[in-house]
Amino acid sequence: MKALLAKLESEVFVLDLQNSEQNQPLVIQNYPHKWLDENTLEVNVKRQQGLTNLFSQISAQGAEVLSMRNKSNRLEELFINMAQ
Repeated sequence: MKALLAKLESEVFVLDLQNSEQNQPLVIQNYPHKWLDENTLEVNVKRQQGLTNLFSQISAQGAEVLSMRNKSNRLEELFINMAQ
């Protein structure tokens, strides 16, 4: 199963954030993303990118990641990508 999941080129994560006191919009570079609401960020992370840089960008701007989840099941994503 791990070998199958390794074929995924990217994953979409949903992050619940606690915004900084400054109430300035976060600037996220090199990660395609969209805001679902003022505290929820959907981010596409390529396998070679990893999450460390993303979390560093968020924390450097005074925000905190409260929770993180996959947008969809990784096996479902893999099946859809293989079927296309």
